[in-house]
Amino acid sequence: MHFLRILLVLTLSCQLVRAAQEDVADAALPEHVQSLIAELDHPQFQRRELAAKSLTGQGVVAIPGLARAAESGSPEASVRAFDVLQKLYNGEDEATFEAVEQVFQRLKVDEHLAVASRAERAFDTGSETRQKRAIAKFEKLGGIVHFSERPSSERLALGRPTIEYVMLGRDWTGGEEGLRLLGRIEDLRTSITQLYIIRGINISEETKLDLLAELPFLKIEHRGPARLGIRGSHLNDGCIVIGIDPGSAAELAGMKIRDEVIEIDDRPVESFEDLIGIIGEKEPGEQVPIVFRRGEETRRVVAKLSGWTRPARPNAPLQQP
Repeated sequence: MHFLRILLVLTLSCQLVRAAQEDVADAALPEHVQSLIAELDHPQFQRRELAAKSLTGQGVVAIPGLARAAESGSPEASVRAFDVLQKLYNGEDEATFEAVEQVFQRLKVDEHLAVASRAERAFDTGSETRQKRAIAKFEKLGGIVHFSERPSSERLALGRPTIEYVMLGRDWTGGEEGLRLLGRIEDLRTSITQLYIIRGINISEETKLDLLAELPFLKIEHRGPARLGIRGSHLNDGCIVIGIDPGSAAELAGMKIRDEVIEIDDRPVESFEDLIGIIGEKEPGEQVPIVFRRGEETRRVVAKLSGWTRPARPNAPLQQP
């Protein structure tokens, strides 16, 4: 009996605290917004419709009231509040988008299943917009998003290119906090993608582990600041060039697809990882000798390494290493 009394007191206390918080939230809302929120549950259909339309035009100022109605309003008010929040979420205003996203993320774990389900659906419908905004912010902070020249059939069906890798180069100014943007890129949740961190960019192991926990398909690798501009494949002793970037150090040095690299900087290359490791020790502008086989012929060239740069045009690909 004593336990039940304690439980009852705790329940009532929680309800009182929540009611007090709601009163404070109501006080912070403009009166006309409070009136429109109340109209979402009006007996007349036209009044409900007009209130929803008017709230959509209020923008970010209406979000706290809409969030409360979505969470604890009547079924009718909750559904309409979610509908208005969805419209605001799909709008152009960045601050409004961010505020609504926070509401959806909070309500996704609401104790009421109906509310959590609505929030989950609303959040998922904004994945493409969320991804575009996250990529734009990531690149503004100096990050690089590399889109493949060969998008998968699934991505073609979705009408967007395949992300081959993302990179933190020497222009990165987002620190560890900026890495949270990667969690908003939906494609990183559904396909294996590399995150390259250039030497000199310090990201703690704890942050890396947190990122991998959120994005289990992400593969974190470290690279040097210099770039040869090829993709390679293993072949017994050495590696085969399977891709070359236009205008890259490799192309300018005369390398071609299907060349077999056997030596770089007077050091043997037994795997593509060896090539990556050697290039990773260099700086942009350094010249390195490369020995490769082309058919029965062995050739030796000198390549002047470049640095990692952003695409010259939207969605233009970059290659590795």
